[in-house]
Amino acid sequence: MTNHSLQNLINSIYINYPNVCDPWEIVAIVETLGYTDKTIAAEFGCPDALVLGQFIYAQREQFPFVDRDRELSRLAPKFIDKLNVFVTQFSHSFVYTIPFIILLILNYLPLDKSGDFLPPELNSLFGFSTMASLITSSGFVQMISRRGLFYIGLRDPIQANRICTSILLMGIFVTILLGSIGILFCFYQRITTDRYIIIAGSYYMVLSTIWMLFAIVGLQYRFAAPTILIGVTCCFFILRLFFKFSPLEAQTSTIAIAFGSLLLLFGSNQIKYRSIAPKFGKLVALPHLSILIYLLIPYFLYGIVYFGFIFADRLVANITRAGHFMLIPGNNLEYQDSMDLALLNLLLIVPLVEYFSYTLIMYWYDRAKHMTLAEAGSLSWQLQKKYWSSIGRILLYFGLLMSITIVLLSILHRSQNDNILTIVACLGYLLFAIGLFNTVILLSLNRLRDVLGILAIATIVDFIVGYLLSILFGVYLAAIGLIIGSTIIVIGSSKKALSALDRAGYCYFYSGY
Repeated sequence: MTNHSLQNLINSIYINYPNVCDPWEIVAIVETLGYTDKTIAAEFGCPDALVLGQFIYAQREQFPFVDRDRELSRLAPKFIDKLNVFVTQFSHSFVYTIPFIILLILNYLPLDKSGDFLPPELNSLFGFSTMASLITSSGFVQMISRRGLFYIGLRDPIQANRICTSILLMGIFVTILLGSIGILFCFYQRITTDRYIIIAGSYYMVLSTIWMLFAIVGLQYRFAAPTILIGVTCCFFILRLFFKFSPLEAQTSTIAIAFGSLLLLFGSNQIKYRSIAPKFGKLVALPHLSILIYLLIPYFLYGIVYFGFIFADRLVANITRAGHFMLIPGNNLEYQDSMDLALLNLLLIVPLVEYFSYTLIMYWYDRAKHMTLAEAGSLSWQLQKKYWSSIGRILLYFGLLMSITIVLLSILHRSQNDNILTIVACLGYLLFAIGLFNTVILLSLNRLRDVLGILAIATIVDFIVGYLLSILFGVYLAAIGLIIGSTIIVIGSSKKALSALDRAGYCYFYSGY
């Protein structure tokens, strides 16, 4: 059963697919080339594709595999490549930590704060509006990022811009709707003066729009979003420190600068893409709204639940201080200051978590691409080894951060209760960071629904446990809800991630790589 066309087929298969595992893989390759049982019988004299696949597989000795150790050593990244990946992945998230560090430093500087204090009602509404804007807009931010990256990966930035703009308009509509409902609710409940309610409602709408614009501009211009964020934070620092602006004046000025800069970049990008000719001669129709929502609703819910979990204990602390759900949320400054120091630890761990998860997924991806059948059994063990190594390094890095935090606590001369709260919250955020490491792995494997369920349960438990403990024993125990919720995330996500690593071949296929 040899002829010229068959030999060409065999050569083509082993040149393009040198690491075929079994006859069935060859059968799949043959069928993708357009051969059917009828054409196979007519051209090669085989009764069906399986017999042909078995015959071609038997010829593999004619095409010895390249030396695997030499190939893998050639593919292994060099030190400079590893350093470049580390700097890129770490800095991608770390730049968003810089504004928080600057504001935290500013909070502890010995400035004259006699005229700094906002009216308590307005201060509380600002804090609540900020958290609400991050929670409600994060769903649209996820939708913009996921769909925008999809079209950018297809090298179609015009379509990415169109669909991200449509999601932005949808997000602005929902933001205005929620903001209007919130304003009417506050009017009805007579929570505070009408002027404060309108200011806080407008603040919420502007902030929500800013977060969504950051997502779009970040896709269009790689360094624009972090540059604007760091720039306006430095402006706030300068206005407060050198020009003696009050917090409200400095905050209003920097928000206006950020909003104007983002609108300018967004508008210039709209003009740019409208002047470019479509890739295929005409604009491709956008997906139907119902289909778009169906595809992206899990990411929308993930964004909401993610920030909902982070802020759940703070919402509990504020509600507990107010004494009732329907009253204006209180602003527990001592609790927030303690949690801010702990949150700084989380923001510093997240870049390292993203780096380790990225290297694990890339290692998995490269190994699977160049894997032979004999190596398939060891892949799972290698992935688990790399997984636990990454967890160990995250723990070591956390130990370093905790040492620095303890030194800072001794310098700041805060109360013992505040120090204990900060340390407990740091442990909670460590557990959350490990859960985030597992989450990134599962998201890379298209296991979003598993992650969403775990996060939703953890957020509910965090809120309920924190609220009950803070009502019964004091507001500082709201952090226990964070600990328990983070533990649920770690246990649930670790089981899912390790299960995926244990079935590396299946999950690699399932992920759609």
